[in-house]
Amino acid sequence: MSSYVLGIDLGGTKIDAALFDESHNIIGRHRDKTEAWLGEEEVFKRIVGVAAEAIKTAGIDASRISACGIGSPGPLDPDSGYIIETANLPFRNFPLGPRLSEEFKCHVVVHNDVDAGTYGEFRSGAGAGAQDVLGVFVGTGIGGGLIINGSLYNGFSKNAGEVGHMVIQAGGPPCGCGNRGCLEALASRTAMARDLKKAIKRGKRSKISKYIGKGNELLSSKDLKKTYEAGDELVRKVVHRAARYVGIGLGSLVNVLGPEIIVLGGGVVEAMGEKYIARVDRTMRKIAFEFSAKNVRVVKAQLGDDAGVIGAATLARESAKRVGADERT
Repeated sequence: MSSYVLGIDLGGTKIDAALFDESHNIIGRHRDKTEAWLGEEEVFKRIVGVAAEAIKTAGIDASRISACGIGSPGPLDPDSGYIIETANLPFRNFPLGPRLSEEFKCHVVVHNDVDAGTYGEFRSGAGAGAQDVLGVFVGTGIGGGLIINGSLYNGFSKNAGEVGHMVIQAGGPPCGCGNRGCLEALASRTAMARDLKKAIKRGKRSKISKYIGKGNELLSSKDLKKTYEAGDELVRKVVHRAARYVGIGLGSLVNVLGPEIIVLGGGVVEAMGEKYIARVDRTMRKIAFEFSAKNVRVVKAQLGDDAGVIGAATLARESAKRVGADERT
């Protein structure tokens, strides 16, 4: 029986696909832009095209693939494989799993993209060996994933883990979800860019102004790191405040969930590194009960951009094995 597995990481800006052999090594991969404005059918065609290129680079026939896993922004239904809706993609009640299964003639699982990334870190990265893991990824937004008793936890709603939408500051800045004061609205890269632009507009001087000037709404983690390390006073203040908000959120989550390891990942964490993580860690320990936080480790994600495809492929392989075992009994 073939044991090649396809892992796909679908985002609002890019699609990444990787093919894994039976030892879970990547033997082929491809990446391309999502171009979400094209609409759901065109984006689906791009997903299939990126996956097909990954298979092609591996030099195998698609018929030899036994399973496929895809991580996508949600909310979604992992049981049916339907994308309910997404903020940055055109999918609405779209049967992504069934359509991919029809396309590649294999078993397909669909999970939240941050759940897939967290699972990748749990199985093959910074969370390996632990049974209770909280994954928090800080980038354009903030997402989370939960591993409880060694299993991915989706909850009754099937979409548990939305840590970016915990309200940290009542009546705070508006969030894209419609609420105010969410962690994402206070501590994501988007939130930091907003705060920096407001401060510059009020007359504060900063080297970051050339990166987020008029007509440039985006701020890269690389530019944030560059100006932070150059000692820019405004940038350091904004980054430190954002890190404190993340720590506040994690402190509350430690009290509620009692994780063994908190894995921090995403573009902001990758760029800002250990000093950022240490600042988050210190704040978390001030908020959480001492006995709850005592042995909790806060660590940097190890898999980088591969976390999503590794997690999606691992979930697909494990699901396919369970399905096969059920069919034999």
